Amino acid sequence: MKRKTEAILITLALMAVTAAGTLYNHTSFVKEKVDLDDHMVDVNGVFNKKAGLRETFKDNGGVILKNGYIAGVYPETSTDYEYKQIKKLKKFLDRNGVDLMYVNKPTKYTDDKVIAEDLGLESYTNRNADHFLSRIRKAGIPSLDLRDKLNKKDSFSYFYRTDHHWTVPAGKEGADAIASELETVFGYEIDHSISDKKNFKYKKYKNAWLGEQGKKMGRTYVGLDDFTLVTPRFDTSFTVSKRGKTGKTGPFSKVLVNKKAIRKTFAKKDSTEVYHGSSLHYSYNGNKGRIINNGSCCEKKVLVIGDSYDTVTNAFLALYFRQVDSIIMRTFKKDLHEFILKNQYDTVIVSYAQFMIGAHDKKDSANRMMFSFQ
Repeated sequence: MKRKTEAILITLALMAVTAAGTLYNHTSFVKEKVDLDDHMVDVNGVFNKKAGLRETFKDNGGVILKNGYIAGVYPETSTDYEYKQIKKLKKFLDRNGVDLMYVNKPTKYTDDKVIAEDLGLESYTNRNADHFLSRIRKAGIPSLDLRDKLNKKDSFSYFYRTDHHWTVPAGKEGADAIASELETVFGYEIDHSISDKKNFKYKKYKNAWLGEQGKKMGRTYVGLDDFTLVTPRFDTSFTVSKRGKTGKTGPFSKVLVNKKAIRKTFAKKDSTEVYHGSSLHYSYNGNKGRIINNGSCCEKKVLVIGDSYDTVTNAFLALYFRQVDSIIMRTFKKDLHEFILKNQYDTVIVSYAQFMIGAHDKKDSANRMMFSFQ
């Protein structure tokens, strides 16, 4: 009888934790207005892990796979909106002698079967990308699928476990592939020594931070993530500025590495304040506005219409070209066509993580207007 009573009490306690965790997981009001501190996230993480609950945040952050990575699950889309918009952009750029390239940045898994085999769920992100890329290639729009540049047997290693962004080394590899493709397709002159890993320093920090997805699931479930800082060994000089403001000039490690974000994150990693630390995918200043390479051998001016992945990617892409500007359509308020003509770009790169394909289908998505190029 005593054991039965203890079992009932334990069950009731777990139910209480589950209820509190559910409120925390799904009600922003509770998180903001009620005194549920970071310890509650830790407690919730312990329970979810013990109970084997891996789909709690399926619609708001992702699922936890058996390999420990958090991954998104994405619905099927027709790609019709995206296809029409990029065709219109291509027509405008052709009229004005500006090159266009579409770059597809992958998710953590390059085969949708990964999700089906692990959790029995259907995700369409790779099939959506395949369909969209096939359509634009038939329409004569140059494209680069970065899934082809990754080791498909270990695509997860290009990403953080607790965050949906790719790592710094992955962002550099992406930039190298983009520069090489621009040389192949448009004949741009690039310095191939920039892609050589021997010319860069790689400094790895173990258990350094908790990603955006991990902050929802709890570090007690997913643990902390590693971080690798990559900087050139050779001399560089860049001027980085937000449009309309005086830019800062200095070497790559001074003006393109966001040391403030790194310091804030590392300072918090040993306490529950890890939930409020800076996100280390913002450890570079690649999409602050404009990057001028004061020592580039290639005089091309490039505009990247991208996303938060390009915080890292554009920093390394700027090693190749005279000027790399960046905008994100969800926050861009100007007339895009006028902006392109005014700045006299040689190239426009639309560079998107592939889950942007289909975001327009969801009215409340923050990424709904990413393909609105009018």
